[in-house]
Amino acid sequence: MGIAHSLYSHAIRPVVFRQPAEEAHESTKRMLKGSMPMGLLSSYSDLGKDKLSVDLGGKVKLDGPIGIAAGFDKDAEMLDGLSQLFDYITIGTLLPYKWPGNPKTASGDPSTSRIVRLEEEEAMLNCLGFPFSGLDNALANVSRYGASIPINASIAVRPPQEGQSMEDVIEQFKSMAGMIARHVPSRIAMVEVNFASPNTKGLAVFFEKGVFEELSTTTVGVLGGKGALTLMKMPPHLDSQTRARNIGVAKRWIEAGGEGLTVINTVKTSDPRLSMGAGGKSGRPIFDTMMGNLKDYRQALGPEPIINAVGGITAERVPQAIIDGGADTVQVYTPFIYHGPTYVRDAKAALMRSLKSKGIGSLGELRQKAIRQADSLVKT
Repeated sequence: MGIAHSLYSHAIRPVVFRQPAEEAHESTKRMLKGSMPMGLLSSYSDLGKDKLSVDLGGKVKLDGPIGIAAGFDKDAEMLDGLSQLFDYITIGTLLPYKWPGNPKTASGDPSTSRIVRLEEEEAMLNCLGFPFSGLDNALANVSRYGASIPINASIAVRPPQEGQSMEDVIEQFKSMAGMIARHVPSRIAMVEVNFASPNTKGLAVFFEKGVFEELSTTTVGVLGGKGALTLMKMPPHLDSQTRARNIGVAKRWIEAGGEGLTVINTVKTSDPRLSMGAGGKSGRPIFDTMMGNLKDYRQALGPEPIINAVGGITAERVPQAIIDGGADTVQVYTPFIYHGPTYVRDAKAALMRSLKSKGIGSLGELRQKAIRQADSLVKT
C-alpha cells in the first residue's frame, strides 16, 4: 500500500499505541488541529473526483464517499487537519451541555479504562458515554473553520436525569437545534441525530412515539428547514425483534421528512477491562453485522434515502459497503486508527478498481442504476 502506509504501520503506530488510548488521542488531536502536516497528504487523498463524487439528496456535494465518524472529533477541534484527508467530517456527538462522560476508571480498579484496544482483531472497545466540552466551545470552533469540506454534526440528548422530565429534555434538544441552525448550511451541511450509543443507558426511550415525533419535527423543521441534510444514526439489530423495531423507527423517520440514516455505530460488548464493564465494540469484527443491517435497511427503504455505513470498514471493504451493500458513503474511525492517514487514498483506490471491474463508470451511475432497477420492479 506504499511507503506512507508502511511508515505509519511500522514506525508511527507502535509509538502511539504505547500510550493509553485516551492519551494517544490527545496527542493525535494536537497534530490535527492545524492544516499541517496533513496538508502534505491532501493531494495523496484527493483521488478520482470525476468517478467518486457523491450527490447526497441534491443538498450536499462530496468529492468522494469517505467521512470520519462521530467520536473522533467530539469538540470540532481537528477540522483543519481532518479536512485535508476526508471528504466530510462528522463532529460530536454534540450535547446541549458540557458533559464529562462515563468514569475513566471503575471505582477501586485503576487498571480499567474507557477505551481498550484489541490489536489482534484491529478492534476497539469504548464506554466513553458522550464526553463533551460544551456546545458554545464546539460551535466557536465551527465558526472559525474556513475549509470547504462539509461538516456533519452528530447531535443527541441524554435521557432524563434525576429531577428532569422528558419535557425538559425535549426543550434542551430544541435549544441546541436552534444554536446549531445558525451554522446551517454555511458550515454545517448535515445533521445526524445519534440514538445509537451503547454507552448511554436508556436511549431507546427516544424511539417512543410522542418523544420521537417531537425530536423528528425539531430536526427536520429547524435544521432541515435551514438546508441541512437530516440523518438518524441507528443502533445495530442482532435479532428479529430488534430488527423489526429498528426498521419501523427508520420508516417513521423517513415519513417525518428525514432524508437518511447512518448505520450501525458499534456493537455492545461486555469486558471487565472497561470502566463500565461493557461498551461498544468497533473495527473489523463487526463488519459482517454492519453489512447485514445495511442490506436490511436498503431493502426496507429502497434506493432513495441516503445511507451512510459505519462499522469495521477497512479500505479493502469499502467496495462491499458501497457497491454490494448500497451505502452512499462510509464513515470510519477504528480502521483510521489502525491504518493511518493513507486510509482514504487506499479506500478510494480499492473502490475505483471495483467499479472498473464491474463496468460501472462512477458512483453517480451506480446510484442511478439502483433507482432505475427499483422503478422497474415497482412498475412490474
